[in-house]
Amino acid sequence: MSSPETRGALARMLNPVRLDDPARTSLARGGVLSTVGLLAQGILRFATAFLVGHIAGRSELGIVASAIATATILALLWPTTTGSAASKFLARARGTGDSEQIRATAAHLRLRTIETAVVLALVSMPVWVLIDRGSWPGAVSVAALTLAYSGYSFTRGVQFGAGQVPRAIAWDITSVVLGLAGLVVLLVTGVRGPALVLPLVLAYGLYTLAGWPYAAKGRPDRARRRELDGFVALGAVGSLASTGFLQLSQISAKLAEGDAAAGQYAAALNLATPASMLAASLSLVLLPSMAEAWGRADHAAFHAQTDRATRALAVIMVAIFGSIIVCSRLLVDVIWGAPFAAARNILPVLVVAVLATNLGVACVNALTARSQRGMVVATGSSLLGMAIGATMWLFVAPRMGIEGVALGYLCGTVVIAAIPVGIVWRKDGHEWGLLFGKVALGLAVVGGTALTQRLTELPVLLDPALALAFLALWWLLNRGDIARLPVPGFLRRR
Repeated sequence: MSSPETRGALARMLNPVRLDDPARTSLARGGVLSTVGLLAQGILRFATAFLVGHIAGRSELGIVASAIATATILALLWPTTTGSAASKFLARARGTGDSEQIRATAAHLRLRTIETAVVLALVSMPVWVLIDRGSWPGAVSVAALTLAYSGYSFTRGVQFGAGQVPRAIAWDITSVVLGLAGLVVLLVTGVRGPALVLPLVLAYGLYTLAGWPYAAKGRPDRARRRELDGFVALGAVGSLASTGFLQLSQISAKLAEGDAAAGQYAAALNLATPASMLAASLSLVLLPSMAEAWGRADHAAFHAQTDRATRALAVIMVAIFGSIIVCSRLLVDVIWGAPFAAARNILPVLVVAVLATNLGVACVNALTARSQRGMVVATGSSLLGMAIGATMWLFVAPRMGIEGVALGYLCGTVVIAAIPVGIVWRKDGHEWGLLFGKVALGLAVVGGTALTQRLTELPVLLDPALALAFLALWWLLNRGDIARLPVPGFLRRR
C-alpha cells in the first residue's frame, strides 16, 4: 500500500501545474533535481543514438541525428526561448507576489508558443526535404518533433519558473521511459529513417500535455508584452547562435560528407554532450534564482551565486571533460566499436568545445538576469562565434571533412563563452585570475596527454590510469576551491 507522501506526490504530478503555489526547495536541491531531469532527457537522446547506431547502422544514425538537429534548430527560432522567458518572468512575478501577473505572463507566453510552433512545424517539412534530398513522409516526422520539442521547452520553463521543480522532474523520468519503450518497438519492427524520431515526439508531447499551464489567463499590459517579446526575440537569436550552432554542426557534417560521416559525427557528439547536463540543469535553477535576487535588489546574493557557480563549474567540468578527452579512444571503442573509429579523432575537439560552453553558463545567466542589455551582449557574442565557426566550415571543412566541422565548432564556442565571462569578470570585479589560470593549465596537461597517447600509440587500456593521474593532479591544484565549495552545498544562499 502506498504511503500518504507517495499518494500526495502522485496527485501533484497528475493535477494541472500550479502557477502560484511553488514547492519550496533550496537552490542546491533544485540543482540536483534539475540534473536528474536533464540526465533523464540526456539518456533518451543518447539511447536513441546508441540503439539506432548499433541496430540500424551509421547512415541511419546520421539521418536520425540530422532530423533531430533540424527540429531543434527550428524550435530555437522562438518556442524554446519562451521556456527561458517563463523561467525568468514567472519567478520574478513570484518575487513580487503578484498572482495576476503570473497568470497573465504565462498566458501570453503560451499563446506565442502555439503561434510560432505551428508555423515552424510547417516550415520544417520543406527544410527537411532540402536537407534529405526529398522525403516528404520523413518531413512529417520532423514537423511532429518540431511541434513536440517546442511544447516541451516551453512547459519545462513554466514549471521551473513556477517553482514546480519536483513535478517537472517526475514527468521527465516518466516521458523518457515511454519514449525509450517506443523506440525499441520501432527498431524491432524494422522501422528506419526519420520515423525513428517518433518516440521523441511521444516523450516531448506527453511532457507538454502534463506541464501545460491550463490555468493561465489574462493579458499583460503593452509594456510587459513588449518586454516579454523582446526578451524572447533576443534570446531566440542568441540560442540559435549558441545551441543552434551545435545542431548546425551536425547538419553541416551531413551536407559535407553524407549520412555515414554524419553518423560518425553524431557518435562523437553524443559522447561529448551528456556531461554538460550538469551545467544545463544549473542554468535552469540559477536563472530564476538570479532574477529573483536581482528583482529584490539583493546584489550581494546575485554576485555570490555567479561566483560560486562559475568556480564550481570550472572545478567539476574540467575534471569530467578532461577525463573524457584522456579516455576518448577507449570510450569510442567500448561504446561505439570499430564501425565508428573515425569518431576517435573528433571527440576530443568536440569535448573542449562543449567545455567552453559550460564554463560560460553562470556568466551568461548573470547577464541575462540583469536586463535586456545583458541579453543583447550575450546574443552578440553568440552571433559572432557562430559567424567565425561557419566561416571555418566554408573554408576548412571541404578539405578536412568532419574534422574541419568539429574545429569550426570549437573556435566558435570559445568566442561565444569568452565574451560573457570577460564582461562579467570585469564588471562585477570577480577574482577569477587564478581560477582560469588553473583551467588553462589543466587543459594543457590534458592536451599533452592526448597527443602523447596518439604519437606513441600507448595501449588503450592505459587510458583510465592516465585519467586517474590527471584527476589527482587536478585535485591538488584545486583542493582549496573544492574545500570551499562542497557539493551540494556550494550554492547555498548567504
